[in-house]
Amino acid sequence: MFEEFLKAFALVFIAEAGDKTQLMLMTLASQYTAAQMLLGIFLGVVVNHGAAVAIGCYLSSIIEGKLIQIFAGFIFVAFGIITIVFDSEDEKGRNFKFGPVVTTALTFLIGEIGDKTQLTAMTLAMETQHPVLVLAGSVTSMLATGAVGIIIGTALTKYIPSNTMKIISGMVFIIFGLMRFIE
Repeated sequence: MFEEFLKAFALVFIAEAGDKTQLMLMTLASQYTAAQMLLGIFLGVVVNHGAAVAIGCYLSSIIEGKLIQIFAGFIFVAFGIITIVFDSEDEKGRNFKFGPVVTTALTFLIGEIGDKTQLTAMTLAMETQHPVLVLAGSVTSMLATGAVGIIIGTALTKYIPSNTMKIISGMVFIIFGLMRFIE
């Protein structure tokens, strides 16, 4: 059971490392406190990933188990390829003027719509008996990557090229996708 939490945490963490919303955090970190930003991340991600988990649970109730495995495999392989091939840094400058918590929450809510992390939460929810653990794992992971982005994110870009992070993240998703086909 706890394995589902860890799986969601790990996959979302890998998907979010170096992603556009983490880059947006680096910009917001110069304006807001870490506590304000973490609360905003929490609120935005609970809504965004909560919707993804609910959709994933619904789809799992109408789709056969083997088809879910194949669908999940294709999604993870696609995430990997998209991560490696496409660069989505064009949204890093997006900013709202509603106060620190609401600005951060809206940044995450809007920035994560259709993102790898939201789709990962949805896909994992399709395969689980414990969707609350998937949601908890994905939200906790987003908070962890948010903290990294706030505290040491800018320092990481000096030592690890973003292109290297994208390739590693993409390969992990491709491996998880291929594992679905083997199962």
